[in-house]
Amino acid sequence: MRIHELNCGTLNFPGAEAVLGVSHFVCRCLLIEADDRLIAVDTGIGHRDIESPGQRLGEDWLSQVNPALDPTETLLAHVLALGLQPRDLTDVILTHHHRDHVGGLADFPWAHVHATPECRTVVEEGTDRVVAAQWSHGVRWAPAPEPGSDWRGHPTWIPHDLPASIRLLALPGHSPGHAGVVIGALDLDRELVHVGDAIHHCAQLTCTAPPAIEAFAAATQHNETARLHTQRQLAALTAADSTVRLVNAHDPRILAEG
Repeated sequence: MRIHELNCGTLNFPGAEAVLGVSHFVCRCLLIEADDRLIAVDTGIGHRDIESPGQRLGEDWLSQVNPALDPTETLLAHVLALGLQPRDLTDVILTHHHRDHVGGLADFPWAHVHATPECRTVVEEGTDRVVAAQWSHGVRWAPAPEPGSDWRGHPTWIPHDLPASIRLLALPGHSPGHAGVVIGALDLDRELVHVGDAIHHCAQLTCTAPPAIEAFAAATQHNETARLHTQRQLAALTAADSTVRLVNAHDPRILAEG
């Protein structure tokens, strides 16, 4: 198994350095080469988003986060740059349904899309900040994941027909059905976990994040009690277990250190 950490969309928040402590955010996706499968975790901003940003991303969101809209940052461009073919990508696992995580789905309409049952329900009902234009290509849902055994106290789901070392991990709070993705059996039993937007800034894992980060997390949350509980659990895990490496969706420094 080979894993690539990719930036699939730079977000240039006005005044980010002073307010958030970073000059920009990224949209971190993973690309997993596993035997005959090519699997993405989230898809970031896609080519169709860049072609029709107002319709697919929304004018308000564009003004708030000022995305680079760089076609070389799309998941499709990264796949080609790695010498792979778009049709090689067979599956996409979603941490959640927000616009900066799903825009590239339309670039791979044949891929099976895996998500928690609650996330899929939200998309199908068009609630909680679902942007209908990003799903208009007709998503190809994979069969629903099966409940799995707990992972360090967190409920899990087993995605249909993916390697056994990959699981969806319940990380509630940011959005309905929000999940992380656990990828096991990495170099000497080290596990990698993409925690999506459960953490926006690495300092949240040590309770030293700039106040604006906590305000941003609160402004985009679905359930505050669940979000804060998830954050505390991830902070405790980071402090206690060196065999687990966490990456999140947006902090660029984790990407640089990875």
